[in-house]
Amino acid sequence: MREVQFSPPFPEEPLLRRVQVNLPFPLLLEQLKAVLASGLQPEVYFSGFVLDHLASKDAEKTSRALQERKVPITFHAPFMDLNPGAADEKVREITTFRFGQVLDLVPLFHPRAIVLHPGYDRWRYDDDVDLWLENSLLTWKPLVERAESASVPMALENVFEEKPEILRRLLKEINSPFLGYCLDAGHGNLFSQVPLEEWVEVLGSRLMEIHLHDNHGEADDHLPLGQGNIDFSSLFSFLEKKKVQPIYTIEPHEIAHLQPSLKALEKYLG
Repeated sequence: MREVQFSPPFPEEPLLRRVQVNLPFPLLLEQLKAVLASGLQPEVYFSGFVLDHLASKDAEKTSRALQERKVPITFHAPFMDLNPGAADEKVREITTFRFGQVLDLVPLFHPRAIVLHPGYDRWRYDDDVDLWLENSLLTWKPLVERAESASVPMALENVFEEKPEILRRLLKEINSPFLGYCLDAGHGNLFSQVPLEEWVEVLGSRLMEIHLHDNHGEADDHLPLGQGNIDFSSLFSFLEKKKVQPIYTIEPHEIAHLQPSLKALEKYLG
């Protein structure tokens, strides 16, 4: 997820009030009035740099404005260079520190959920899922305890994982309602060996959120829905069949992609 460049005015769409839209915190702060006026519901992304330089007055100003308007938000934790399942203890330490910084903001913002990357990549781990899982448990167990205390669910987003079994094993080991799964449709189409419906079938009971963006299976383009080759009709039909109602989040990388994505979503959520 790159830091997208939104600029006002945002499109006025009733559907905006039914989905979250990915928005980096600096952009949210800069365009707070426009965001509030539009009805856009942010999934606020905090990079490591932002967390280190976040002024308390800016955080308080933003959270107060969102809560006064009763705008539901979600969080997206930092992910660049981080890995909660790293074999290197120091990498796990900084990862835990970054995730902890995000959890520190929960009492101020009261997000519906926090999305985090689990960090598995078979090319780096030489298919050794056990190694990644063993180290992941060291990271997630204390973080889940914090999430439970703060009453905020955390959702692990598939990135390079090629099949749902990898995340299923981790979620089975930590059987908590405060640790679940975020299906990223674009990542699934690009990196996974199995259809998106199989991810829902295997992890459906732990599904908390879905990231909606499209691609052609060649690059993480973050295109509007319908402009790539992802079969969203099949995915939404399967979700309806399973009676799953996750948080829906759009991840556009430019403002021009927001309106087409909302238009495409109308036939599924309208």
